[in-house]
Amino acid sequence: MRLFEWHSVSFAGHQSKLPGFVNYLSGVWQNRNRYVESTEELTEEEQQEEKIQRQRFFDFTIDGKISARNYVGVVQYDGIRVEVYPKIFADDEAENTKQWQLNMLYWLSYCRKVKFPFSFADVSKLQFDDFLELLIYIFANFTEDVISNQPFQAYQTVGEETPFLKGRISFEEYTKSNLTTGKWQNFFCNHEPFVYDNLFNRIVKYVTKRLLAVSENYLNQERLNEILFILNDVSDIPCSANDCDKVKLNPLFAEHKHILDLCRLYLSNQVIDLEDEDSNNFCFLLPMEYIFEDFIFGFVSDKWPTSNIRSQSTDYLALSKGSSVFQIRNDIYIPDKLIIDTKYKIRSTNDGLKAGVAQSDLYQMISYALRRNCSNVLLLYPATVNSSAVDATFSIPSAMLSGDIIIDVRNLNIVFNNLQNADMTMKSRIETLNPLFHKA
Repeated sequence: MRLFEWHSVSFAGHQSKLPGFVNYLSGVWQNRNRYVESTEELTEEEQQEEKIQRQRFFDFTIDGKISARNYVGVVQYDGIRVEVYPKIFADDEAENTKQWQLNMLYWLSYCRKVKFPFSFADVSKLQFDDFLELLIYIFANFTEDVISNQPFQAYQTVGEETPFLKGRISFEEYTKSNLTTGKWQNFFCNHEPFVYDNLFNRIVKYVTKRLLAVSENYLNQERLNEILFILNDVSDIPCSANDCDKVKLNPLFAEHKHILDLCRLYLSNQVIDLEDEDSNNFCFLLPMEYIFEDFIFGFVSDKWPTSNIRSQSTDYLALSKGSSVFQIRNDIYIPDKLIIDTKYKIRSTNDGLKAGVAQSDLYQMISYALRRNCSNVLLLYPATVNSSAVDATFSIPSAMLSGDIIIDVRNLNIVFNNLQNADMTMKSRIETLNPLFHKA
């Protein structure tokens, strides 16, 4: 079944599975990692969210409907597969799900925590009408191509008993396992042979086997089986996201790092159900606010690298008894030049002079400008398929700054019909937002 954020569809045909589905979603929610890792103090809203134990991906109504919240992606549980798409596609009468999927992948390619290495030329030719199978294909196709052309071998630490000295002797193990048992003639050594059966390949093999249990597409199953054939001599060992952090890759193996990042993604946030080896449960749901914000930051920082762009810049408005209070965290900050804040909301077209901007959002932008001593603020909203909201500019007199605070309100179109030219199109759209992007 497919639905958009904050929309509902009937769930009547799966009522018998509802308790198990809700329990599964709650387990994913409680074990999820923060997609935006930060050493900064959490905001009050984030602190409240951290305390919530009940899943907040979906709501289930008493009249037998499932209602999506602000998370987009796909979840599969016991034969139930639910795809959630961004609300900015809701007015698309063509219902071109493939185009929606490609746009979502394009956004994710610029997000710092979620990156998919793929070619639009390759993916756009496929006949997938299923977001889950498309995600699996990206992993299977890229991984098979890399490991078949560039097999990965690495020095793997091995501890074993040998009749001769190999590597370095482990005196602790030698004393415990050899001297005290009368096998003093053998050594317990730690050495690092250059092997194919290493941690990286074990992780790839484990993720491949788990995705094979999830996939129902013949093309994906064929590619995943090919990966398993290539890794036939690699040990079958359960792996976790923490194991991915133990793998050290030479910079020459940049493509292998992409594979490792994908494995880390699938092994974290309970994307793959790790509790049951035979489970085909799968959950890839991300908050659309994060995707919108991180896509904008990732794209701008990539295309304007000399602008000294900072993300999630945190500060405080006041002091109380020597401690900082009232935290502010603007999304994107170009020091002394521009504050950019993203609001993943649909602006009202019938709000007169206020242009659909919430009063609380305007107050927030003023506090950002005063604290940063920066008079230029850009407030970005996503444009919908049939968007008609107009641009607006608010001028706020301020005795604290050298001039008025100028808050530009813009809708930014992040949807593309031709993904091959998406970078060029997106760059030209951003250049129209502020003169600063023309100079950079």
